[in-house]
Amino acid sequence: MPTDTPSASSPAVSFALRLVAWSLALFGVFRLPWIGAHLLLPMTQLQAAAGTQLLGPSSLPIEATLACSGADALALCVAAIAAYPVSWRRRAAGIACGIGAILALNTLRIGTLGRAAASPRLFALLHVYVWPMVLTVAIAGIVFAWMRAADRPARAEPAPAPAALPFVSVRFAIAAAAGLLLFTLASPLYLESAQLLVIAALVARAAAAVLRGIGVDAIAGAGVLATPRGAFLVTQECISTPLIPVYLAAVFVYARTWRWVALGTAAAVPLFIGLGIARLLVVAVPATIDQSSFFIHAFSQILVAAVMVCAIALWRDGARPATAMRVFGALALAVVFVRFAGGPYTAAIVWFRALSYEDPQGALRFLPAFQAGLFLALWIAAFVPSGWTRFVCAAALLVASQVLVNGGVQLLFAYTGVAPMVRDIRAWALLAPVLLIAAVVNVAPARR
Repeated sequence: MPTDTPSASSPAVSFALRLVAWSLALFGVFRLPWIGAHLLLPMTQLQAAAGTQLLGPSSLPIEATLACSGADALALCVAAIAAYPVSWRRRAAGIACGIGAILALNTLRIGTLGRAAASPRLFALLHVYVWPMVLTVAIAGIVFAWMRAADRPARAEPAPAPAALPFVSVRFAIAAAAGLLLFTLASPLYLESAQLLVIAALVARAAAAVLRGIGVDAIAGAGVLATPRGAFLVTQECISTPLIPVYLAAVFVYARTWRWVALGTAAAVPLFIGLGIARLLVVAVPATIDQSSFFIHAFSQILVAAVMVCAIALWRDGARPATAMRVFGALALAVVFVRFAGGPYTAAIVWFRALSYEDPQGALRFLPAFQAGLFLALWIAAFVPSGWTRFVCAAALLVASQVLVNGGVQLLFAYTGVAPMVRDIRAWALLAPVLLIAAVVNVAPARR
């Protein structure tokens, strides 16, 4: 007799159909000529360079082509996760983890094949049998482990504490991490973009016009801003900040309607062009300041940190005079700490006596003192009511992360020659204190 109860095989059939659809769509997208030339091939070359740094140069010259990209494995892994019937929040987390794991494995694959190139039999064994099997097992393991985690019922959570940090959600953290990953992988595209170079030249001319308006002799041409202090070359890197993917992640996660998403996305262009102009205006700092070039490079980082402190105080206490006083006190405390305690604190964190890597802009050297100052400012601005136990826990985690990051960068550069880009160091300088505070305030028990 007919019944309205669906058959037991319906969920499995539906999942299989979605898996086929997602797989075909991703395979098709990855085979588009533009995607291959501008995304997959640069990504493959980056993996080849990383594999060489990790495992050493190839025994024979080999070329990393699109066939080495791991695009098929990536498409299959992402398709299986995207087709699984759970919330998109959990799917996004699985896709981010899957992409990271597959890219890491493919980097090792390219590196080992390069080392085995001198032995045709070993190369064929690895290329035809071993690595395809490893990637297949890895995809299955990643997908099934994620499915098992995604199917776990959500634990009942207590009511959020008053000092919780709702805007730093897991969804935003995943979106920001994915955006930063794509931003880094796409760097060969925008760092050599002629269109972005034109925008950089416009930024230089706009900054020169503002400086002339306030009485500073400044001219700009061919992307060079010239002042009595010297000439400053404005390139694509000067206006391509990792804050762009973080900003867009916030827009897509927290905008309530598609209208606000569109407005927020459109606002990114004038916002970051204006930020680039403001950064260049620091060249008007009097020549008596010896470290003006350092502050020029760190301008965006310091400005964003101040905005973060203001925003978090407004969220916590609202717009009122007491909030302004709290922000002023928090920023003043951060400045005093960096100015007078930053040196000894950095010396205690940076345990390498002979540094193997020192970036020309001083971003890594500035990292410990800056993060500690930002952490103090954020805590004073909004999280003092959370209790001193949480403060100590978050501060301890911050110190541990700084020791690991600084030591890891020095060891990585000393043994492999791989160094992080300055913009990535500056992005981590801003994100780490916020993420650590969010984790501790939302997880650790409040004890005073």
